[in-house]
Amino acid sequence: GTEVKMDGEEYLILRESDIMGILE
Repeated sequence: GTEVKMDGEEYLILRESDIMGILE
């Protein structure tokens, strides 16, 4: 995934493949 900072908060942007890997 890709980490981004918005308004001082960190967010982790997951690719669709990353999400599918977590769900399985």
